[in-house]
Amino acid sequence: MNSRAKAAVRKRPGRVQRRKNLLDAVHAVISESGIDGASMRQIADRANVSTGTINYHFGNKHKLMMAALQASCLPPRECDSSADSPLAQLRVLVFSHAFRSSTDRFWHFWVNYTAAGTRDTEMRKHQNQRFERQQAAWTKLIESAINAGELPSCPDAEVVSEQLLIFIHGLAMRQIMQPGAESRLHCEKLLERYFETLERPRQS
Repeated sequence: MNSRAKAAVRKRPGRVQRRKNLLDAVHAVISESGIDGASMRQIADRANVSTGTINYHFGNKHKLMMAALQASCLPPRECDSSADSPLAQLRVLVFSHAFRSSTDRFWHFWVNYTAAGTRDTEMRKHQNQRFERQQAAWTKLIESAINAGELPSCPDAEVVSEQLLIFIHGLAMRQIMQPGAESRLHCEKLLERYFETLERPRQS
């Protein structure tokens, strides 16, 4: 590897971190001001970058919103697919939908994005594609958990993943409407009960 290539590799983590900071800023600003009420200037100031930088990388506010939603498809940092069992990975992904606090910024961004999608065909299509990709990934994890003997062999993995995604998005709405630690703990208990039922051996 020549010196120029090595320099490019060294810079890559910085670019990744800057992109993450920018998309985090999108979540924060939209959660506070809504999509219509937020400006590119507000987002740029929060991310400590210029509006020109945002326009260069994303083109416009519309594409920036979709990129911010797409970023949420990445698994949480604590979900290490090389170390965790399929069921453990699934649990991490599912329980990440229980808010870390009553002001979880991504989910407030998500509900604003969802509302905007009712009036914007492209945004709605993008969100549906995100849901489909998420369901496909969860279906694979459930199938792997069945093959590993972590889950009973009876459930249809695709049906279970769809039901689970619908359930957790409903829990996200509950936490938005009823914020606070009590609501979060209640949602976590509901998820624990769901997994207890899912993991219970089927009667022949």
